[in-house]
Amino acid sequence: MEQIKIMLTEDQLLVRKALVSLLDDQPDFTVTGEAYNGKELIELIKDNEPHIVLLDIDMPVMNGHQTLEVIKKRFPNVKVIMLSMHTEPGFLNEFMSNGASAYLSKSIDIEILFEAIRTVNTEGIYFNKDLARALLNGIKREKTNQLFFNEPPLSSKELVILKELCKGKTNKVIADELHLSINTIDFHRGNIYIKTKCKNIAELVKFAIKQELVSIH
Repeated sequence: MEQIKIMLTEDQLLVRKALVSLLDDQPDFTVTGEAYNGKELIELIKDNEPHIVLLDIDMPVMNGHQTLEVIKKRFPNVKVIMLSMHTEPGFLNEFMSNGASAYLSKSIDIEILFEAIRTVNTEGIYFNKDLARALLNGIKREKTNQLFFNEPPLSSKELVILKELCKGKTNKVIADELHLSINTIDFHRGNIYIKTKCKNIAELVKFAIKQELVSIH
């Protein structure tokens, strides 16, 4: 079994060491680097690119905003999971729209973090109820009713898959429920992104709600 290579940033030494220990206890995880700030992390990634980075937001020298931007430009294959004490929808929307694969509160149970790491490694995104709720709250505050569906309409199958993606389901789960292959779901998912001009699941959820394809509730 190939191990998931993880790097992380955390400016509090005791917290960082505790997290490293918990991650290394998982048989499918290996921590290949730890950093005090974003600048140190970028140097580590240059030498040994990981599969996943756990990125703190509030760091000295180079914060999470700056670090995420550099990672997505210079190391596009590295998936980033944001860890933060900030739970405001604005923060979540910003980071997910800028390429983060997940946005998690530091107060979550460690098992949720493990689940997120494994899901992001296989699916590229981790999307749970907390994320959905925050995105919905952000959308309700935008105060816009303008529809922008000017591209070719989605097929009936694509609409079904879109709704399931907005529930946070992975490609595998959707494939099993619809009795289709994962490759088929991948194909439809790609078409959905092309037609809606969305770059990630956060934008896709916003799109679906504004188009009234899914319920705000």
